[in-house]
Amino acid sequence: MIKKKIAFLIPSLSPGGAERVVVSLANKFANKFEVFLIVLNKTETVYNVDKEVNLIYLQEKYSPSTSLIEAIKSNVIYVKKIVKIAKNNQIDILIGFTTSVNILTVISSRLLKKPNLISERNNPEVYVPNTFWRILRNFWYPFTNGLIVQTELIKGFYQKTIQESKIKIIPNPIDEIMLSARKDYSERENVILTVGRLDANKNQRLLIEAFANLNVGNWKLVIAGDGVLREEYKKLTATLGIAYKVDFVGNVNNVSDYYNKAKIFVFTSQSEGFPNALLEAMSFGLPCISTDCPSGPSEIIKNNENGYLIEVNNRRQLEGQLTNLMDNPGLCMKFSAKALLSNDKFKIQEIYKQWETLILNLK
Repeated sequence: MIKKKIAFLIPSLSPGGAERVVVSLANKFANKFEVFLIVLNKTETVYNVDKEVNLIYLQEKYSPSTSLIEAIKSNVIYVKKIVKIAKNNQIDILIGFTTSVNILTVISSRLLKKPNLISERNNPEVYVPNTFWRILRNFWYPFTNGLIVQTELIKGFYQKTIQESKIKIIPNPIDEIMLSARKDYSERENVILTVGRLDANKNQRLLIEAFANLNVGNWKLVIAGDGVLREEYKKLTATLGIAYKVDFVGNVNNVSDYYNKAKIFVFTSQSEGFPNALLEAMSFGLPCISTDCPSGPSEIIKNNENGYLIEVNNRRQLEGQLTNLMDNPGLCMKFSAKALLSNDKFKIQEIYKQWETLILNLK
């Protein structure tokens, strides 16, 4: 039987939720399909791409465009390269991830007369593309064979311009390789963990300030991730007198080690497409506190049942729920057990089946 050939397209493999999902799906699909992973720009990566996946970089280094004309030219070059690779390898389906690559994917598939799927990974009402990409998105997205989003809120946004029957909600999968490293919750230390890019939207400032206001005793705060606000946050911990209690560990290859060490996970975003780090933390049995931001956390956490949801930017609520968990080991154990039970629908096998059905039904 001849294997169907599919190609995933993404801007880079730098650390991020979309990148993790693409690699997970590509590795999983390689068991049944001939898989190509086409990456626009080569970067350092923390993800392990299976040897069965054909990994292709279109450009060794990203060079931002300095004008509209230059941007158009560089994207025309990308399309030409994608079309050439698809023709040479007789690829049957193109699958794009993230807005700019989605547009290139639709254009390339139209030139090739091949079907495509595209996937949005952010909340489009918060992460608004510039005028150039917004015009292209609004024109080209209706020509897709299928748009995959993670939440009802994001589906509602795209229903304004895309036929509803083309839009499918498929949440992000839990990384099964990461899960294989999970340890029992009873072995955890007095560590509060957060994982994510250090920027204003992820809003780790809220957690740092809340932690500083509590009588934390022998608890520590560990912040995994990097970003533009790292130095500012480090200075803030010094100003608040808690620098000795806070570890900034940067981007890490072994994030499962940190999930296995922590007793509590906190997620303070102001907005999300779908919160991968929160899903990972719950899949490791961590009692979680998350802002009830648009969109995603409320589709993972049922407040007071398997975790806590708090208002965005509400430090007092965060302090109160942190205190509840820090002072109540029995509650932590309850939330830990409930978190594990609530994540079956996010296992890679379930997500894979939904993607596979879409791919096999494409003509």
